Amino acid sequence: MDTEIELKFAVASEQIIDSCDVKTQLDDLLLPMLKTDGYNCKKLINTYFDTPNQQLRAYDFGLRIRTRDSASEQTLKTAGRVVGGLHKRPEYNIDIDNTQQPDLSLFPADVWPEPHLVNELQQNLVPLFTTHFTRHLWLINYQNSVVEVVFDSGEVSSENKSLDIREIELELIDGDMRQLFELANVLTEKLPLRLSNDSKAARGYRLFLGKELHNKPEIGMCKLSTDMTVEQAFQQSIEHGLAYWQYHEEVYCQQQHLSNLQQLIKGVYLVRHTLNLYREYIPKKAGSQIWLDIKWLIREFSWLDEAVHIKQLTSKKGIYRKKIAEDEQLISYLEASRKGLQQESDVINLFYSKRYSQLILTLMRWLVERGWRCYSEINEEKISQNIGAIAAQLNQQDWEKLKHMMPVKQEFDAQDYIQVEKYVGRGLLSGASIGALFDSEERSDFRAPWLDILQGIFELKTLALFNESLTNYQGDNGQELKVWGDTKISNLVRVLEQSRQSALKMTPYW
Repeated sequence: MDTEIELKFAVASEQIIDSCDVKTQLDDLLLPMLKTDGYNCKKLINTYFDTPNQQLRAYDFGLRIRTRDSASEQTLKTAGRVVGGLHKRPEYNIDIDNTQQPDLSLFPADVWPEPHLVNELQQNLVPLFTTHFTRHLWLINYQNSVVEVVFDSGEVSSENKSLDIREIELELIDGDMRQLFELANVLTEKLPLRLSNDSKAARGYRLFLGKELHNKPEIGMCKLSTDMTVEQAFQQSIEHGLAYWQYHEEVYCQQQHLSNLQQLIKGVYLVRHTLNLYREYIPKKAGSQIWLDIKWLIREFSWLDEAVHIKQLTSKKGIYRKKIAEDEQLISYLEASRKGLQQESDVINLFYSKRYSQLILTLMRWLVERGWRCYSEINEEKISQNIGAIAAQLNQQDWEKLKHMMPVKQEFDAQDYIQVEKYVGRGLLSGASIGALFDSEERSDFRAPWLDILQGIFELKTLALFNESLTNYQGDNGQELKVWGDTKISNLVRVLEQSRQSALKMTPYW
């Protein structure tokens, strides 16, 4: 058995940099470090297998036969751990003569979650998809470590459907994992790269099943257990936010919808919120560079909120379009306002930029190496205590702030709600970070009205933008539209007031 430790990058499209230029840039960088006979180029054909109901996929296993030149090898990749774009997956490689069908009996029996089903799996194996690509491989000495650098260019195909493959992988063969990150930083200086968790196999399965990536409905609960330490819970929450963030980055690169970015930014916010939530245990300055980088990234998306509200108003399927459908002048004004914001296509360039890639590399390395432990201010006793001992306290501090900002006896108007949006959001993010430690039904009951309130604030902001846009609207029905907008706001505030009064009287689930 081998355990791969590798970083995976997607390479920007051919329109940005063609494959020949990628190869030239890699040669310039890597040839001076090349080991003897350390470069080769091969055409690879991989066929991936599973049962018709994807039982191997359910185990988080990947099974393939790889053919190169006249040799064949069957590989079983088992469940591993992925942080950012760093992959650690145990795998088993066995040379075979039969290129048509894998032989599961050749793999160790103890790798199977259900050993008694191996014969049944063998009988039901079918080919699902293939990958055909050219692999350039450089085996190099980098700062006393041996690293394999691979550039793959080709396609994954299933029946008559195909997707491009353009990716670079760095695999640590021998030495210090820190050098893997150092080399990755060097590569992002030279090439437009994006850390990616989307494997060739994952793309192949989607192609075979005719499925696309879609937004996740909510950020969900970070997976915690009561036996975790504070440090483990902190790390788990950061990884949960980063995974959500990177997943929706991948979705956006395929779909380029504003809603993808709405979900992505929730992951960014959870990472930032976790750093703040645990500030008494992981001092802020322990992640000072990450704080600065995330602050920069959030500024890069400062246009997103307004763009989403404009989209909400102008969408043909939106709840507002019916009212303003005949007002082409107003629609044109709103759409022109959106075009005046940062172009959404610029986001792709951001994702392949050096600063963005290095932000994620820095965060990944900080997590993998537990970089916060380099600071003398870290109190071992505090971060080693059980997370259950402080979870209620962490939730309570946001709850107290929220109650202070939204006194039950004070009447709120639309602007009041808009101003407290961030405090409602922070309370819900605390729940996402540590809520899994509490009863799920009580947690859901308590969070439900606050999620409704947050959605109501979103609608208020859309209506406020609508009213603001009428300032420059020259149509004869401007006053009629203003009355309509004001009425909608008034009705929504009335509903929010009822929800708020009810929510503030509920007993917290912690």
